[in-house]
Amino acid sequence: MDGNQKRFIEDTLELLNELDEGLMQLEANPLATAPLEQVFRTMHTIKGAASMFGFDNISQLAHHIETLFDHVRKGNLQITDRLISLTLHAFDKVRYLLGKNDVERIINSAKLDENLQQATAFLQEIEQASVNSLEVKRVEKRPITTYVIRITPSIILMADGNHPLPYLVKDLETLGTTTAWLHQEDNTLVYWTVILFTASTPLEIESYFIFVEHECTIKLIHLANENLQDDTALHTIVVRFHEKEIGEEELRAWAQKRKLSQVPVSTASQADAIDKKFTHDSVIRVSKRKIDDLMNWISELVILQAQVLNVAKNSRIAELDELTERLEMVTGHLRDTSLEIGLVPIETLVTKFKRLVRDLSKSLGKKVNFISVGTETEMDKDVIEMMTDPIMHLIRNAIDHGIESPETRNFLGKSEHGTIKLKAYQSAASINLVVSDDGRGIDKNRVFRKAVAQGIVEETAVLSQEEIYNLILHPSLSTSDIVSDISGRGVGMDVVNQRIMELRGCITISSTPGEGTSFHIKLPLSRSIIEGLLMKVANTHYVMPLNTIESIDRIPYASLDREGHVNTDILVNNELLNVYSLRKNFYAHELPPKTTDIISVYVNGNRRGIAVDSIQGKIQAVLKPLGEYYEHPDFISASTILGDGTMALVLDPQRLFSYQTL
Repeated sequence: MDGNQKRFIEDTLELLNELDEGLMQLEANPLATAPLEQVFRTMHTIKGAASMFGFDNISQLAHHIETLFDHVRKGNLQITDRLISLTLHAFDKVRYLLGKNDVERIINSAKLDENLQQATAFLQEIEQASVNSLEVKRVEKRPITTYVIRITPSIILMADGNHPLPYLVKDLETLGTTTAWLHQEDNTLVYWTVILFTASTPLEIESYFIFVEHECTIKLIHLANENLQDDTALHTIVVRFHEKEIGEEELRAWAQKRKLSQVPVSTASQADAIDKKFTHDSVIRVSKRKIDDLMNWISELVILQAQVLNVAKNSRIAELDELTERLEMVTGHLRDTSLEIGLVPIETLVTKFKRLVRDLSKSLGKKVNFISVGTETEMDKDVIEMMTDPIMHLIRNAIDHGIESPETRNFLGKSEHGTIKLKAYQSAASINLVVSDDGRGIDKNRVFRKAVAQGIVEETAVLSQEEIYNLILHPSLSTSDIVSDISGRGVGMDVVNQRIMELRGCITISSTPGEGTSFHIKLPLSRSIIEGLLMKVANTHYVMPLNTIESIDRIPYASLDREGHVNTDILVNNELLNVYSLRKNFYAHELPPKTTDIISVYVNGNRRGIAVDSIQGKIQAVLKPLGEYYEHPDFISASTILGDGTMALVLDPQRLFSYQTL
């Protein structure tokens, strides 16, 4: 494989994600012009590049399907489920072949022949229909029209809620070009004002809100039969309308006055707008191996900087202290910048999730909307790849177990379209991913009965709500009575939990019967360097990630250990806390200190404590694997080198308390 062919495979795999996104937007809004043009351009690019680098089978398939979409552009064909499904399935096979990274196998494969025959037959049907002037109704290309839309919820909508209306407003951009304003009072969404430049008709625009028509009012104001996108006066007048300084009559009067004056938009202003639209940062493609090498060397630099700092403290030379402070600052900036280089936005996965929701909901006969929020949040590329399957499993479970059938939802007074929401955000040194649905929720009594039946817990066990929900993370436990190709085998959620724990993360489950379920995943921002708390027990140093720590309290050691008996539940700040003592479990033979520090953490929604001898301070820990031959419990996730060259062990609190229960 030469360099050009390798580059073609990499670029085409990215283009196929864009193609999926455009196709699903077209399926949702068949008359939208922007996604249609995107799909056509993407296929044209794939066709030309495939032909250039010798992938003739891919080029021929892309050419035939591109021709189908050209008929759509010309008004000879409408967007149908048949066209969308044919295109998606055909390029799924292209994606599969490219993923093999074997040029000979791609070129000689006959996997695309069936899809090529289907596309050819479809084209022949269209051409025959055109000849006979049957079944095809030419749709004249409509000019761009300017509308102002006022969208007012008729129910109370919260800014942090799950209702699809805010996302429908945002997705109006699939119909054309939009500018939107939101009026919000405290945490309540009051109304939106949107300028829309589109070729769609008023009926098409209003039908976009058909699924929420009983929960909002739509006021559509037609301003002009032309594109006023570059008219700065339009934005000024609409802002006044949004702020209710003027009403609808004044807005229409402004549009009529403008029409009579026929003021042309200057070519220069159009050029400026185009320049602004396409101004963005330049991007270069860098091998992942080079980024990994860079991170490894910076990790070594962080360790070296800690060692220099340790020498400077012992030497007590003023000039050296000043240099080490500067070195620490530069190393910190270099570390942060290098971490950012390896980050990619979560939105790179959203298309794959949308596709899963589309295909699975169709196969199960359910109607499901997928909403994503905060997908500009960035994560380590390796973490994103490792989390793809767990998130897809959560979404699959939500569709299969959570979202009810349209008939059931109508009977319950819900919208027949269920909603699955992926929310991502960063807090401190953590990335938060929340997958939620508005389905039936988890029946905790059913989960408990299943766990008892399978011998996971005793029938007399008293468990909190969170502990019952966490039972679904147990291997082999399934609440489904029917084994299918989607669920019912009792595998999946435990694998999800295992993957999250491998990444030093945690998962919290919450649910309300009849309203839905939420899975909150919390992951560290970086896999290689963490901000940690350095602790000491006997002669051993430990590090705990700062993002897992809730509080620190110092108590007399006698409160924890009276006459050799460890109190697992002690009173800390007038709160009874379950405490795990590292000293008592691993260093019981050594002389204990007079005081002990209790570090409070949250594990599976419950507050727990870890007792250590003393806190040494904050540390930048470069994580190093312990090696396959090192005998250690799972709760030690890695090691790090301190400034004096000694080793510290990195604790995983969640696994530590799992280890305690064994």
